[in-house]
Amino acid sequence: MISTDFNPQAVLAQMEVFDRLFYEYRPVIYKVMGRYYLRDFDYDDWLQEGRISFFYSLYYYDRSRGVSFGTFFKTNFENKIKSELRKQGAYKRKGMVEAISLEEKIAQEGPDFLVAYNQSIVLAEEQLLLEEELWETFRLLSGLEADVLKAYLRGEHLEYYAYKTAVSYQKISCALERARRKLRKYVKIIS
Repeated sequence: MISTDFNPQAVLAQMEVFDRLFYEYRPVIYKVMGRYYLRDFDYDDWLQEGRISFFYSLYYYDRSRGVSFGTFFKTNFENKIKSELRKQGAYKRKGMVEAISLEEKIAQEGPDFLVAYNQSIVLAEEQLLLEEELWETFRLLSGLEADVLKAYLRGEHLEYYAYKTAVSYQKISCALERARRKLRKYVKIIS
């Protein structure tokens, strides 16, 4: 049975009273443990975070607010865990989570994994050259053909593009076909 008649500041003055009271409120920690998952948190880490939250809850608890100490502690502890979850999910810390050591990488993929990395650099260079050539071909196209091709490459539907630009669907469709023909011809010339 959890005792509810105590003076929080007096509890802080005596560690054995703090330990005994904390022991009574540990089920709150276990319940929150079952609800949330924190990466790299083991049982002792949960208890440590619980003790810290319990300490602050005792220090800041105000009986006059009409909230029981158990509810106050549970809310503080859940907020602390949610803050930890936000820290782990922060964009700037994603690299730390996803980083692996060179030894682990060699163990997983073998010593030749750098060869594949260098090949991907070559592919990236080829992709860049291809994109430059593609943008070069836009100079061969009329304004309408270039606009329609850009919209098509962005994934826009031709019907929607025709509606949006107030140009007939047939005219848009023909402009796209002319642009494709010119692209094919240009690709044959450079290859």
